[in-house]
Amino acid sequence: MPHTDPTAEDTWCAARRAEAAACVERLSLEHGRIGEWPAWHVMPYASLWAVESRHRPEWLGWWVVCGDLPSDALPAHDLATPREALRAFGKRWVLHGASLDRGDVPPAWAHVAHDALPKLAATLKKRGAALQAWADDDASWPAVAP
Repeated sequence: MPHTDPTAEDTWCAARRAEAAACVERLSLEHGRIGEWPAWHVMPYASLWAVESRHRPEWLGWWVVCGDLPSDALPAHDLATPREALRAFGKRWVLHGASLDRGDVPPAWAHVAHDALPKLAATLKKRGAALQAWADDDASWPAVAP
């Protein structure tokens, strides 16, 4: 059920922005500003943040996803839109979940404790599929004027 309380949405988005900032710090990404508002979000599940390039101010450098899912980042160089970024995170996570099931730990998840990896694999596959479904659902995206 969608939330309609603007105060709750503002509070939720502010907390997710803090998560996005913590993610870029944890990953030691060279970056500029983080968007003041998510590029896309479905409260209380997921948010996608545009992060400025440090080397090219005013240009998109990274995408960060966070919410009721693992926080992660991808370089934006081949991902021009939020929809493309969401789809890329979904595909990446499904593949990483399968890798974890085989006992291979992708570098993006090397910081996770070994005993937490089976749960992470299941989470990545489930949340990755959800991100792909949202990316593919036209109703999740504003209509583009002709």
